[in-house]
Amino acid sequence: FGRDDPGVIAHMKLVKQTLIDPNPKASFQVASHPADALRQDVKAMAKLAKELGVKHHVHLLENIEDRDENMFDVLAESGALGPDLLGAHAIHLTDEEIGILAAQDVRVLHNPISNMRLASGVIRLPELKQAGVQVGLGLDGGTNDTSDMFNNMRAAVGLQRARTLRPDVYPTVSDALRMATVDGAKLLDMSDRVGSLTPGKQADLIILDPEKFNFAPRGDWVSQIVFNGQPRNVEWVFVGGQVLKNNGKILGVNPAKVIEAAQNAANRIQDALEP
Repeated sequence: FGRDDPGVIAHMKLVKQTLIDPNPKASFQVASHPADALRQDVKAMAKLAKELGVKHHVHLLENIEDRDENMFDVLAESGALGPDLLGAHAIHLTDEEIGILAAQDVRVLHNPISNMRLASGVIRLPELKQAGVQVGLGLDGGTNDTSDMFNNMRAAVGLQRARTLRPDVYPTVSDALRMATVDGAKLLDMSDRVGSLTPGKQADLIILDPEKFNFAPRGDWVSQIVFNGQPRNVEWVFVGGQVLKNNGKILGVNPAKVIEAAQNAANRIQDALEP
């Protein structure tokens, strides 16, 4: 069944109502792939996103071959262009398309580690910034790229410097840290709740231990975090004020069981793919 099937849409609504809405830490998005052959799916998901008041997530021009899919025509025809649309990757954009994203307030999710691994290309980040497009950092899944936002920030800075041969190009080091925090919350319309340590917002934060070899010698703290930070430096994690990591130890989770469950799931998928 396609995603424009009424039964599929009813099931998606039920999932949101029963599994997502009761969980204050969960959020819900709908997804589609803007391509000529999937126009009806994109229309259905754009309509559903507006009905539910959630974001509509698409992979936008991630690969050069996507230029043959008339993605912007499909999105425009579906009424999907607007602040509810999240365009992941957004690499192979023309100047005109960047202007459309800015005019429609479409938000972009930059995934630098994934883009390098998959040989997708390098996003035109300075041009997007100049046009006024909101951009935040994403991981595109943690299995292959590791869930390491420190590495992601470094890559976001390094890719643009390598592309332009300029050390002052956007994003600067402080820009990268902002993209990983405040800007991400802003483009998801969650900046009233998360993204910064502000009275009245949800207490989401990490505490780093600077007494590690990779942080010595001490210099500019923002540069130390972006260029030298590693997950092992994270000593404390709070989400909504709840302690999830205490003095380097994860609470309420058995890592061995999580790893075992992940491996079992991967094995089942691999077995299903084998002829």
